[in-house]
Amino acid sequence: MERFGGLIKEEALTCIENELLFPDTCVLESVSPFSGYYYDVSDQKPLYLYVMLEGSATFWHVLPVIEKVKQKAGFYFDAAFGEISFSDHTHCYTIRVRDLDNYNQIADLQKLLKEEGLLLRKKSRKIYQIPGTIRLEKFFYFDSWGENMFLDKQQDHHGYFEISKELTWDSLKKLSQEVKFETSLLYFDAALAYYFEEGEIKHLIRIYKENLTSEKLKAIKDRYYMLIDKFK
Repeated sequence: MERFGGLIKEEALTCIENELLFPDTCVLESVSPFSGYYYDVSDQKPLYLYVMLEGSATFWHVLPVIEKVKQKAGFYFDAAFGEISFSDHTHCYTIRVRDLDNYNQIADLQKLLKEEGLLLRKKSRKIYQIPGTIRLEKFFYFDSWGENMFLDKQQDHHGYFEISKELTWDSLKKLSQEVKFETSLLYFDAALAYYFEEGEIKHLIRIYKENLTSEKLKAIKDRYYMLIDKFK
């Protein structure tokens, strides 16, 4: 399955030091991506970066730029367009970047994005471990695992299952806490997701768990299904 949709999550974000970046620009790093999993399991931190953009942008404007830069870069990376909002109601557009080999590639990537016409945002304030709500727009590539469950074909350890109604981020956090009261289901991270199909929006919960299997995902899904009606 190939579907267009989005992902919503909250992460603590911190500014990258300027000497690693293209001059006078802002890049944020996720301090603890998949914190629901890694806080419980280990102190590993997968590298997730957010190249901040100036002004307005759209997925359909940024996607062709990303594809051109991938052809020119000479190194591999994965990227998705998105928007980050903070509790003070400020927000800005971003490109989420993952799978870079090292920090020295950040400035090279920014330079290529700028050469293709994107405006890079200047650093205007210090951000250190500040929670930001991140909304990504992207194409999903799924394999069906049956029973409203899907395996992400692009990213290891990611599974999804459909839910019957839309949840707010706060509702998902509270619901996930109750799900984890069942101790056999500990050690996973959850986010909201959605995709479009035949004129409808399908709502999902994304689960990150290392060595995820369909049996493990089903156990988590069943617990969410049992509790979800308590949350709007």
